[in-house]
Amino acid sequence: ANSLQHNTTLTKLWLEGNKFKEVGLKSFLKLLNDISSIERTYNSNHTLTTLKLPNFMNSESADMSECIDSFVKINAQYDAPGKVKVIKTQLDSIKRKEICHLQGIDYTYNSLFTKIDAVFLPDIISLAGRKHGQNEVFLMLIARAPDLASIVNKKTALRERMANITAQICALNEAHALQVAALGAKIFAIKNELALTEAGGGTELMVDPSLPSSAKKLKRDKSDTF
Repeated sequence: ANSLQHNTTLTKLWLEGNKFKEVGLKSFLKLLNDISSIERTYNSNHTLTTLKLPNFMNSESADMSECIDSFVKINAQYDAPGKVKVIKTQLDSIKRKEICHLQGIDYTYNSLFTKIDAVFLPDIISLAGRKHGQNEVFLMLIARAPDLASIVNKKTALRERMANITAQICALNEAHALQVAALGAKIFAIKNELALTEAGGGTELMVDPSLPSSAKKLKRDKSDTF
């Protein structure tokens, strides 16, 4: 079974005449749906569409065989079997607990989200509610409340950072405009001084066209006093 973990070509396998122990059956169950996390279920074998194994008499082995048959059918019937397995087994707490027991994995709700970015939690919880009812939403909220709170806090912090940066940009633009105006005034003064020098020391002054009319009049009045 382990050799088929990354198989993408073998679709049919008949092992009915082979001697099997329960550990071998458990290996095929884990191959088709590793229930230890959402990521591992999604990355399980979805290629086998026919798998024939020996019949087992005890109830637990019969339960494993039933689960194996159901996962093989999912592989055969759906275009996205990994997603279907996640929805049917990982997001259903009762089914997940059952498969954890069959695979010998300790069942905890927190392990469901191993390696899942907290940003995706709202979508996962919403999907669980749509597929399996509000009870699953309640269980997930209890288990992941701190992570959901951190998402809200993170969004608030990011918005505040954006607002601060925007304010800094506005302040820089305003300061830049003032600096440009001051440098423009210096250039105009130099041009005015140059024009007076070229005119042989005359008293006619150039008036900055950007100045208000009162300022222009004041400059002309001062030139008349020379």
